[in-house]
Amino acid sequence: MKKLLLLIAFTALSVSLYAQTEELMGYVPGNVDGFACLDIKELGTHPKVKEMIDTNPDPQLAKFKDNLKQNGIDIYNAFSTGVIFFNGTSKKGGAVFKTGIDEATFSKLIDNRDTQDSQTQVKRSALDGKTIYIFEKGKQKTSVAYLKPNVIAISDLPEEVLKLASISAKENVTSNTRLMNLSSKADKKSPLWAVFVANTKSDDGKKKNPDPMQQMLPIDNIQGGLLNMKFTGDAKDTVNMDIRLNCKEKSKAQMLTVQFQAMVMMYIPALSQGNQQLSEQLMKSIKFTNEENDIVISAVMDPALQEELKKITESSAANMMNGQLPGQGMKKKKSTAKVVSPDEPALPQAPKAE
Repeated sequence: MKKLLLLIAFTALSVSLYAQTEELMGYVPGNVDGFACLDIKELGTHPKVKEMIDTNPDPQLAKFKDNLKQNGIDIYNAFSTGVIFFNGTSKKGGAVFKTGIDEATFSKLIDNRDTQDSQTQVKRSALDGKTIYIFEKGKQKTSVAYLKPNVIAISDLPEEVLKLASISAKENVTSNTRLMNLSSKADKKSPLWAVFVANTKSDDGKKKNPDPMQQMLPIDNIQGGLLNMKFTGDAKDTVNMDIRLNCKEKSKAQMLTVQFQAMVMMYIPALSQGNQQLSEQLMKSIKFTNEENDIVISAVMDPALQEELKKITESSAANMMNGQLPGQGMKKKKSTAKVVSPDEPALPQAPKAE
């Protein structure tokens, strides 16, 4: 009975969060090339994310958490769900979030922040009866506005952020057939799922001199894809990722699957920086399969593998800061070969095995 009640509670929560995401998608323009849906509360349960938030030494974050607490808001309840979107052609993007911070509290938080330690300036501007909060850092600008008491929107330009409030059902992303078809294969209970379309130009076979590179690696055949990421295990600390790339032709999907697998398997030893055990773990954790016109790439990363990848990332970042290419920072084994003196007679080469 207890398990049944827990299952009912989990199902009700999943339906509630998905309903929130559906509402937010009503603010996303229909001409976007892709969007990502986030269950922020679920993402915040991952041990590494929680550790990063709880132990981050950034004084601005610490002050933000303190200000939230003084207003009776826990940082993990500040936002529940969100949708991030982008348009590759116009280079415009934005985001909408469900928030537990009302606008009066948000305005107070801005006023209470430590401006002496911040390089970001905040200006307020009135537009169409709403207040636009413009965050400026150098040449970078981010505009924030409340579309509803519990819905906040973010974009680059003030006029763009308010456009999100007036998008009709016929103009929002749910009217985008290509993206909706792709999203039908997404696991919408995942804390993070995303879809995108690839706007590649098709020559319909009319090109007289087709690109030989495209014939060998026909990536232009990919017309879109999706990503699912979720946490598993008792501690919700194992990351499961599934990527689907949808191709126009099944034969091209099969060809690309084999090619991508070969490329990844060739790159893993370099990524592992000589760590044979890590290399073997990565090869076991990543799987490539085909499902009709889809290339399916799956990866399962347990906490130990995540920690090793974190070390590799930090090492590569440090090497790049020092002007080295990734992998150059690892120690080389000391050579045991004897250095031949110029006065010594050179030994003849060993015969090659036939």
